[in-house]
Amino acid sequence: MNILEQKRTTSEVMQIVLKRQRLLTIRNLVDRKGIVTVNEIGAELNVSTMTVRRDLAELAENHAVIRVHGGAQSPKLAQKQDQELSRLEKRDLRVEEKRQIASQAAQLIEAGDTIFIGPGTTNEFIADYLTLPELRVVTNSLPVFDSFKSKADRYELCLVGGTYRERSGAFIGNLANEMLEHLRTTKAFVSANGVCDSIVSNANADEGQIQRLALNNSRKRYILADHTKLDTEDFYGFYSLDDVDGLITDKGIDEDQRNDYQKLTRIITNE
Repeated sequence: MNILEQKRTTSEVMQIVLKRQRLLTIRNLVDRKGIVTVNEIGAELNVSTMTVRRDLAELAENHAVIRVHGGAQSPKLAQKQDQELSRLEKRDLRVEEKRQIASQAAQLIEAGDTIFIGPGTTNEFIADYLTLPELRVVTNSLPVFDSFKSKADRYELCLVGGTYRERSGAFIGNLANEMLEHLRTTKAFVSANGVCDSIVSNANADEGQIQRLALNNSRKRYILADHTKLDTEDFYGFYSLDDVDGLITDKGIDEDQRNDYQKLTRIITNE
């Protein structure tokens, strides 16, 4: 073997080693974060998006990741999504993103509004960002209601009753639906487990029905979903994104997703 061939062989070996290290890093990154965009991976590894897409295609072929629009999802997260996480399991996930979204939602609320806030650990942060002198709050979520109790001297709080669902802390069923049918709000804020194309979805049909009712009975309608919920779907589709006034998400939304979803509704982030 001449020197040129030896150098070429050494270079090829190094390329293989670097690629293996890169694939392992990507796999660990996806497993750790659950969902990661192509741009995030490129920035983390300082490689081109073309290289990232090739690597993701190879990892997906080997079932190490699941390709989603604009990035990749961990198979472990997909398995968890097949089984609805409880409120307690969700509470400590992506807290920074939830606070970003809650803050943006609070900025849309005005003094004198009558608002509906649905169940969801993101929605439980909205009260932290409200300093308005006057407000009426309607909710079918016990944790959301609890988050507003310290403001009961200024705000009128209305808890919609019904059958209590411990997994999410929500009241659902015929009694809850009947009560909500008679209530009209100026703004409704509803969390979603998934937003895919135009379909907004969650894990439970009974919760989806009351969320649909709350949105229909409101003048302004907003869906709250962090960027990991985009391009994913859950069990029950309860609303269409092009029928709402805005999708409130965090700054993790990538450019492709923003371009796609802003064709359907206004995209609201803290950027």
